[in-house]
Amino acid sequence: MQALELFRDCYQIRDKDTLQKLCAMAEVLRYKKGEIYLHRGERQKHILLLWSGIVRGYYEDVDGSEHTDCFCSRRGMPAMPPCGLEEPSPISLMAVTDSEFVALPIRETMELAESSREVMHLYTGFLTESMRLHNRIKNTLCNYTAKQKFDWFLQEYPGLIFDINNRYIASFLNMTPETLSRLRAAGRRRRTGQPAAQEKRE
Repeated sequence: MQALELFRDCYQIRDKDTLQKLCAMAEVLRYKKGEIYLHRGERQKHILLLWSGIVRGYYEDVDGSEHTDCFCSRRGMPAMPPCGLEEPSPISLMAVTDSEFVALPIRETMELAESSREVMHLYTGFLTESMRLHNRIKNTLCNYTAKQKFDWFLQEYPGLIFDINNRYIASFLNMTPETLSRLRAAGRRRRTGQPAAQEKRE
């Protein structure tokens, strides 16, 4: 049921034969909160499309410290690493909450894309959106102040601030957890109309 709803309602695939083939190939995979379903250096086994939940991509530096690279939270987003389908993953992927995915076998799906205009259009759309998102992230992290990065995060990922550990978000935005906590507190004060001390530029 998830596969049909995803392909038909979310991706707007209309060809009945294509829908039937995609649904026949698809399976639903579930991962528990905190479960790492792809480790850095591993190759993907499926094309994973998010149905519900939140995914975090991260990597470790030479000292073993984790750095958050990306989040995936919108239904229909590919919950996959930023690399070719057959390449080793440059990051690890973890379910931040209990999560469900519609999974497609890589080889069969790419063979279908060669004969289906809708599937090829969907695939190229994923690639384009991924490129745009990573460019937005890079521009934000390099050029914005801490407050601007925090405001961007609230707009780009609505609601995630309440579901994700502060440490993950701070790492993603390249700021300390203490700075993030101050920004969250200042935001609460603004929403409630409470007076706040003048904020310093981060």
